[in-house]
Amino acid sequence: MTDHRNFTQMITFECADPDTLVEMCRQWDLQQATLDPMGYMSTRVLQDRESLGRYVMVVEFGVVDPGVSAADEATRNNRREETRAFAAKLREIVEGLPSYHHYDELYRTDF
Repeated sequence: MTDHRNFTQMITFECADPDTLVEMCRQWDLQQATLDPMGYMSTRVLQDRESLGRYVMVVEFGVVDPGVSAADEATRNNRREETRAFAAKLREIVEGLPSYHHYDELYRTDF
């Protein structure tokens, strides 16, 4: 039986150009609307209020194919050429190396 929990990847980094970061994410979402979604649900970019220039990107995945977990969908997504190109552009605008964290969703409040 496949795990049907959502999967979240959080990427933390410092960036001096948040406008470019947000535009990259907007373009990514437009591109995803025309491609096989591979479980991709959304991206959020959060700015740290206590540490200006520090950001968290929250990327969420869900189950599309009942035989493939959301975490596996995210892994498949990471192998795509489009995702690799986005990651390369992200590394160009951030300071230092981004830090990646991976989470399985246990609970979500839906309104």
